[in-house]
Formats: sequence, C-alpha cells, structure tokens
Amino acid sequence: MWRFTLLGFPVVVHWQFWLTTALLGSSLSANRLILWVGIVFVSILGHELGHALAMRHFGDRAASISLYAFGGLAQGRYWRSRNQQIVISAAGPAFSAALGLLGWLVAAILHPESQFAFVALQFWLWVNIGWTLFNLLPVIPLDGGRISEALFGPARARQACQLSMVVAIVAAVAGLLDGSLWMALMFGMMAYSNWQQMNGRTPPNLMRP
Repeated sequence: MWRFTLLGFPVVVHWQFWLTTALLGSSLSANRLILWVGIVFVSILGHELGHALAMRHFGDRAASISLYAFGGLAQGRYWRSRNQQIVISAAGPAFSAALGLLGWLVAAILHPESQFAFVALQFWLWVNIGWTLFNLLPVIPLDGGRISEALFGPARARQACQLSMVVAIVAAVAGLLDGSLWMALMFGMMAYSNWQQMNGRTPPNLMRP
C-alpha cells in the first residue's frame, strides 16, 4: 500500500486500485495505459478530496481517503445530519465536474494539436464527466445512491434500497446489451448488495466510486 498525506488528509492507495485501473485500460498501448492510470488516479483522488473537504467543513477533522478496486472512499468519524450527508455526497461529483470543466477550458485555450494531448483530454473528460454521470445514479453505494438515501430518510430506507436495486438492474442489463461486461458486473453486484440489504443480510463490502 502507498500512504501519504494530502491537505492534511491521510491517503491510502491499495494495490487493487492499480490492478483494476490497468485492467480497465488493458486494450491500450503501453504509453496510453500509463497515461490512463495516471489520469484515473488523479481524478479519483480529486473526487474523494471533494468529499473529505466537505466533511472538514462540517467539523470532521479526522476524515481519511482510501483508493482501491472499485474506486475510492472518503471516511469520516462523526455523525452527520441528512442535509450534511447530501452536501458531502454531492461534493465529490461536483469536484469531478469542476476538474472536467477545467480540462476542457485548458484545451480550448491552448488548442493542443498532438495526438497524445487529444487522447489525454478524452480520458480526462470521460473519467471526470462520464463517470460522474454514472456515479449520480440513485444506486447505493454510489454518491447518487447516498443522496437518494438521505432524501428518503431512515423511515423510508427500504424504498431507497428498492429504487437503488431497480436502477442497478436496469444499468446492468444496459451494460450487457452494450457489450460492457464490466458495467454489467459492477451494477449487478450492487443490485445483489441492495437485495441483501433489503432482506436483512449483511451486504458485501462494495466500494463507492
């Protein structure tokens, strides 16, 4: 594991993160694969930093960041209200969207002409904008699912889980129809986790992207 500190937050990067990211880009050439892994690392780290900064804003000074197989997780140690949870959950996607917009603006100003720069921009926009849109689906444990969970509240937790399971199944089927086995597998696992939760069983430790 790689451990370091970013803006006062302890960060742990597990080896599964590198393996999973490399597998996602396994069809790329060596140079593009290195570029892909670097962009995913910076983007996911920035995403989780958005969550951690929101936690700090609400008084949690002990937040930490972990990156692993299914993305990353910013963990705090203090109880938070439903409204605070919504803001914290939305902060990560907002940070990612800002990174994507920043990349687009830099490209629009500098007009890079090299093929390498064009590919880097594509990767950057896909990870920070494309993945963010998926992450906002109301599927637990994605950020959109956590927002939905907070909006429903503890009294309607089962309804939030039902919505999550239905959307996850639809997304898994869409992945199969589109030929994306990875998408189908990821959302299929989330749907199964939601089903376990609805039936009072302990869900697997799925990681939030």
